[in-house]
Amino acid sequence: MRAICLSTLALWLVVTPCLAEEPETATEPVPIETPEPEVTETTKPKDTFIRRLGKGFSLHKQNYVIPLTWSNVARHSEDAEFKFQFSFKQRLWKSFYFAYTQKSFWRILDQEDSRPFRETNHNPELFYRLKPERNRLGPWGLDVGYEHESNGAREPDSRSWDRVYIAPFFDFGDLRASFKVWYRLSEEQKRFPDDPEGDENPDIEDFYGNTELRLAYEFPFGHEINLATRWNFETSKGGLQFDYSIPTPNRNVFFIAQIWTGYGESLIDYNHYRTRYGIGLMFSR
Repeated sequence: MRAICLSTLALWLVVTPCLAEEPETATEPVPIETPEPEVTETTKPKDTFIRRLGKGFSLHKQNYVIPLTWSNVARHSEDAEFKFQFSFKQRLWKSFYFAYTQKSFWRILDQEDSRPFRETNHNPELFYRLKPERNRLGPWGLDVGYEHESNGAREPDSRSWDRVYIAPFFDFGDLRASFKVWYRLSEEQKRFPDDPEGDENPDIEDFYGNTELRLAYEFPFGHEINLATRWNFETSKGGLQFDYSIPTPNRNVFFIAQIWTGYGESLIDYNHYRTRYGIGLMFSR
């Protein structure tokens, strides 16, 4: 119940400003211009929402909701899942950031089991962003950081790992690209199967991969394709996600069609091959 409340509150904070309608423009004749009152510190309008969040707050990775997704292991209607992800970052000091990403899989049609959350992955991270304003190599930047990822479950379903990474990124206008390489921080082996102190997934990189490439290209009228792939060259295993998004008529959010295939869509399924697809709404891409 606590996970549902936390997810709902965070989604409300992301969705509310995005879904706000644009004010309608008047069709009546333009009235006679009158002098505007002087703007002072006491009369200046304040954006109370931003002030509540604080300076330096922004979205991080993709933010989306996909009400119904279907996978290759689904057999009945209750196997369809509501998949959503929200992600934000907060600048702590100069170019140092804290970020948090949460991805959840909710069996919203499984009324018999009280519509449980099958899996939720929590991904906090700390990173430093190098982004020169002017350089001869073009519009590029670099993130260097540490991240933890876990599903918060009890043994034997608990999954977690820690890693340090380096991720250069490039922005050439309509084309964006990033390449992420990481090193997993080692853990001790379990003394017994339900040992909470041992490594819960020692072979995760064999399936999940150890590099990640992201490419995004924006076409005219705001249409965009986004490709993310992870790969392990030794085991020839990994995963691929393809997104196609178009803006809604009010251009506040985007319609998204998403396909995932491979290993590691969620931590609990890191060593199981899954193909999943669905249609929903995206708030940041």
